[in-house]
Amino acid sequence: MEFTAPGPVPPSALPRLPGPKLAPFTPTAYADIEFIKELGKPSEDMDSFVWKVRINGMPSFYALKMLYLDYFDPFNCECRAYGRLQQESREDLAVRAHGYLMLTREQELEVAQRSGPINPGDEDDDDDDAFCRINEPLVSNRPVHAIVKDLVTDQDPFGPGQVDDMWDDLEGLHRLGILVRDIKVGNYLGGKLIDFSRAWTVPHPVLEHIYTPLLEEERQRDPDALVGCIADWGIENAWDFNVVKIPEELTACMCGKSENDRFGTDPRRYDWRRWEVDIEAVDHFWQHELYAPAEPDEEEEEKWCATQA
Repeated sequence: MEFTAPGPVPPSALPRLPGPKLAPFTPTAYADIEFIKELGKPSEDMDSFVWKVRINGMPSFYALKMLYLDYFDPFNCECRAYGRLQQESREDLAVRAHGYLMLTREQELEVAQRSGPINPGDEDDDDDDAFCRINEPLVSNRPVHAIVKDLVTDQDPFGPGQVDDMWDDLEGLHRLGILVRDIKVGNYLGGKLIDFSRAWTVPHPVLEHIYTPLLEEERQRDPDALVGCIADWGIENAWDFNVVKIPEELTACMCGKSENDRFGTDPRRYDWRRWEVDIEAVDHFWQHELYAPAEPDEEEEEKWCATQA
């Protein structure tokens, strides 16, 4: 039987921003979750907690990635990237995501108790538990959000025969307007990306207004990091790099010498507007809400002026 809890009915696809979104995994976005095994936590160079779970008694196991709740929030970054893959029917470019869930307070406490300290042995950190934010007044009333993904049983990040496919996938993501920004060995399983918590997916305010040299640095980071993690993992596992070849186009993009716009496909070229039902409302949001100056606080302004007198 499906577990229900107080919340928006029906819940919306998230984030509530123009651009791609990820729908809830269940009609209420809540579920009966059996936490089976911890797969990762922030102390292991991750941005979130990941557990092997069973949901609503279904026979399949899933990986549940739990994040806290804009354009820069890790949860929203993942929702927007996976939403774009679903829009384009290109979920093959990464480990598949099925939707999001919200944890009840009881489920949150269970994960906190079973995960234990984030940094064991750190006697100076009194709040070093899995969800210490539960006692913080600004966020304690917000549920932890989680993304339901395929559970990958292959524990190796990638093998020598997957290098070409990894580059093809990365350029495929760029063609869909997704700049990953966090390419590393730990974000791959079975040759597929498992993490978009730092990704920028167009439309994105930074990609619209970033200073050109800084944008070039960001664009170069993806191919550069991919070459780096292939080299690191290959050296660690004694690959024969006379046999395993890094694609020439990947090397060219890393060096900014690709004939395809120096660093490969520019994500900003993606036509995201064709997905929007009310493009006028979207344009109004971008022009008058997202970048609108904040209303001045007259009382604070008077206090500041008094200090300058």
